[in-house]
Amino acid sequence: MLRKRLFAWVYPGLSARHEALVEERKRALFRRALALGPRRVLEIGPGPGPNLAHLPPGVEYLALEPNPFFHQALRRRAEALGLGLTLLLGRAEAIPLPAEHVDLVVGTLVLCSVEDPLKAVAEVHRVLRPGGAFLFLEHVAAPGGPYRLLQEAATPLFALFGDGCHPNRETLALIRARFPRVEAEAFALPLPVVAPHVAGLAFKAPSGRPA
Repeated sequence: MLRKRLFAWVYPGLSARHEALVEERKRALFRRALALGPRRVLEIGPGPGPNLAHLPPGVEYLALEPNPFFHQALRRRAEALGLGLTLLLGRAEAIPLPAEHVDLVVGTLVLCSVEDPLKAVAEVHRVLRPGGAFLFLEHVAAPGGPYRLLQEAATPLFALFGDGCHPNRETLALIRARFPRVEAEAFALPLPVVAPHVAGLAFKAPSGRPA
């Protein structure tokens, strides 16, 4: 619990540069996702809520945040933006919602730190309505070479002090294995260890089609 408190304290400062680097890409992703007309949005691992600024008033916003030390900041940010917030307790591997309950799931920099990313992706798919979308932006494993070896070596330290963060996960492959349609791009950022990134939208099959 002490590590979670410490992480909640240092994370906003640590993430500020990353948010600046991905701001335009995030804005474009949310614009595409919101064009689908989602009425009920679930975010997994929202932290202090940087993504709330991309949501329009009127959506039903559900937030699943397992670190209780982010909750106060998340509530304050939602209130400042005039967004209704329903805070859910639990983990992405067991989302406390019925099947086909939401139109859009948002997850940015979260699948690196869940205990079981395969199960978390399956849960995201389960709670999405047919035709719904999963918006993701994640740092991922390098394809190989010395940089991948550096990620492997750094993973235990990152996991210990980064609230479970694993820089060596092949997250896009997990998403593609579960969703029939994935529109994604890979890109690099000028950051150590977590430079390779992927971002995009994954779509659940419409009703009546194979999932």
